[in-house]
Amino acid sequence: MKRALPLGLLLLGCSSEPGIAKVDYRRVKPAVATGGAVIARFGGDAVTELELARRFAEMNPYARARFQTPESRREYVEGLVRFELLSQEAIRQGLASDPEVVESAKRVMVQLLLKRELDERSGAITEEQVAAYYQAHRDDYVKPAMTRLMHISFLKNHRAQAEATLREVLALDLNDFAAFGALARERSEEPRTKPLDGDLRFLSDEELAAQYGQPLVAATSSLRRAGELVPALVETDTALHVVKLQGRQVALNLSAEQAKPSIQQVLLATQKQERFRALVERLKRQAQLELNEPALAAMKIDVKAPAVESKGPQPGYVPGE
Repeated sequence: MKRALPLGLLLLGCSSEPGIAKVDYRRVKPAVATGGAVIARFGGDAVTELELARRFAEMNPYARARFQTPESRREYVEGLVRFELLSQEAIRQGLASDPEVVESAKRVMVQLLLKRELDERSGAITEEQVAAYYQAHRDDYVKPAMTRLMHISFLKNHRAQAEATLREVLALDLNDFAAFGALARERSEEPRTKPLDGDLRFLSDEELAAQYGQPLVAATSSLRRAGELVPALVETDTALHVVKLQGRQVALNLSAEQAKPSIQQVLLATQKQERFRALVERLKRQAQLELNEPALAAMKIDVKAPAVESKGPQPGYVPGE
């Protein structure tokens, strides 16, 4: 089904004036929908039985079920007619050239252009592209199990302070991560994690053992629920730790075939971004775009000034990708 622009705009061609399009505001009808009995006639136009049947056929079954009675079908036809009569009256009143109408038409045209250029003309993603991406980003699809801990660390000769802190932590609500973090920032003697409220971030067992010691891995292996504490001090070669579990991530081991759907989506998105950039750069060259960078840099914008009344529709804007 063809999509209609606001008020049924259809671009037929260019006028002799540069940048001005010739527009036909006649009603947009479904393809292959002429003939049959005339259901409604108005303003030199008509809705036929065949057109109406086509419009109902284009609806999903749920929507189509609403029009099983003559009354509901009449209401639908009257809605079509109302819209067309109002649009014809708007044209007679000169609103076809209103800035809001023009800006709305331009916005829809840009959407259709980008759909055509970026979606409909995108090439298929090949098996070779998927395999190459998987190899280059294998760490995204094959990961060991990860654990995220919080700790308050003390030098081994500061056992009394460590035991006192453990007693305080055990009295806290298990879900009070903020209170634990505040104690870590205040008392921890581990310079790597003290500024992070004791957060060790996500680490594999191998990374955790290498950075903080194997006893920390062993002591936390039975923790399952976020917020759980090791009920005793964990002693490593260099420190005493008060430890709390923040969360776990299960191991990930996706083959290239299992990761294929997500990789295809990533590659399609990348392809669209590249096509978008190429399209915009080509249009800039064709238009011989010039930017007055000094004048742009010299502009002053008062962020505290009240907004002034708008004098027209806001211009269309397409962000970069």
